[in-house]
Parts: sequence; structure tokens; C-alpha cells
Amino acid sequence: MCQKGSKNQKNPLTRLRKSANLGAVRPNTLTRGLAGGALLFWAGWAHAQLFLNENFDTYADQAAFQAAWPVSGTASTVLNTEQSVSPSQSAKGLTTATRNARSVGEIGFLNGSTDLVIFRFNFYDSAGSASAYRQYAELDDTAAPSGSGQLYAMGLNNNIASTFYMARILGGDGGTGASAFFPLNDSGAPSRSTGWHSLEADIGDNSVQYYVDGILSKTVNISALTDRSLDTVRLGSNLSATQVAYFDDIHVERIAIPEPSALALSLLGGLGLLASRLRRR
Repeated sequence: MCQKGSKNQKNPLTRLRKSANLGAVRPNTLTRGLAGGALLFWAGWAHAQLFLNENFDTYADQAAFQAAWPVSGTASTVLNTEQSVSPSQSAKGLTTATRNARSVGEIGFLNGSTDLVIFRFNFYDSAGSASAYRQYAELDDTAAPSGSGQLYAMGLNNNIASTFYMARILGGDGGTGASAFFPLNDSGAPSRSTGWHSLEADIGDNSVQYYVDGILSKTVNISALTDRSLDTVRLGSNLSATQVAYFDDIHVERIAIPEPSALALSLLGGLGLLASRLRRR
């Protein structure tokens, strides 16, 4: 599904931090308490809608897995116990073409909203020192995405040579050309290594923030893309790969983040005054 319109909202978390001027406050029990209280008061109005929280541990066998995750392409990824984060199963992408898909329901449009769509999963890189290979997962609009903003992928691909994990936005440009995979390689981003890694995309109205192992690794502007109501997770690339990979703990939710309330901003303003007095002592 798609919807066009202007994209001019900013992330309210940024405004809240600026209004609090938290960077100028020295650590102090009282000031930390006031800051925490104000932030919790504001955050308390936020709420999340969960669309998928998949750990693959409830499936008795491959047939049960494929009933929940139908094949979407040539063949299925494989339910296995070889590697996992949450005990004791994960989905394995093979070196032959494999992919499954699952509808999570309409997540809804983001145009003009401060909400965030969180897409996160654990990815097992089976050969961290090898060249990048075609193993990834996607959050899409429809089971056959083809238009701007209809596909958000994370993992690895072989279109570029990089020692970092990668992402792709259909119609978006993360630095390697429109719709191409790009490296998550901002300053401080973790480089590839064999083992499990958390990959996360926080999709907003105007931008996507990517996190690798909890570290902000890339921010991409998507204000020019068509707004979409994402609804499908696809697991595996449906392409041959030089290495296997494993997927676990796939999480999709929409977080409603309201504008800071007047009371919360007043509390934060009081925090600034208190911090100023403490610095003069």
C-alpha cells in the first residue's frame, strides 16, 4: 500500500534531548532523578504495537515452520538447532536459493507521524572474514515489492566489497546508488565477525537509523520516498550464496511517540535551572 505526501516531522527524541540540555549537566543524584522523572513522564505516554516476535522455538518440525512461514521463491530456509540466540532453534539460509515470507498485518503509514517502525533480528555471520555473500532478511510492503519505499533489507550482499554489515532500501540511496545495498559503516560501526550480530532498522517518516549490535551505524534520508504501509517479512535472499547464515529473534513493532507534553518540558526546564545553580556553587 502507498500514500504520498510531505515529510517534515522531526524525531521528537532529538528535540527532547535539546530542550533538556542534558549534555551540560554534571552527574548528580538530584539532577539525574529529575531528568529521569521528566523523561519517564513523557515516555509513559508512548505505546508500542507488536506485529512479530519470532524466535522459531515453538515449531515441532520443518512442516510446522513452513506452515507459519510459507516458501517465497525456490526453496525454504531450514529450521535447525545448529545455531541460535534464544534456545534452541533458528532459521538457516542455505548456499542454494532459499526464502520464506510471513504476513504481519498492515503496520500503517508514517507520513506526518513521529512514530517509528522497528525491524530487528539476530544474524549469524558464518564467515566473518570471507567476502560478503547474499544472505539477508527484509521488511516489505506486499509479498512482491517493486516500488519506492516498499523494501527494507539488512544482512549481506555481494554487490559491494565491504567489511561491514549492509542494508538496502528500494528506491533509496545509502551511498552506493539507488536501491543498492550499502554498508553500515558510519564512525564507530562494528565491522563483520563470525558469530551472532543484532541488526536493527528504526524506520521513521523522514529517515532510517540503522544499528549493529546496538551501535548507530548509519542514518539514511528517505523523505523523497513514497510512504508505505509495510506488512511482510521475507527471510532469506532467494539467491545462491557462498556461505550459509542463520536468522533468529525477528522483531517488528510500531512505536507511537507523541510530542513532549507541556508538563514534561516544564520539568526539563526546571532541571536546566537547577543545573545552572549547581554549577555556580
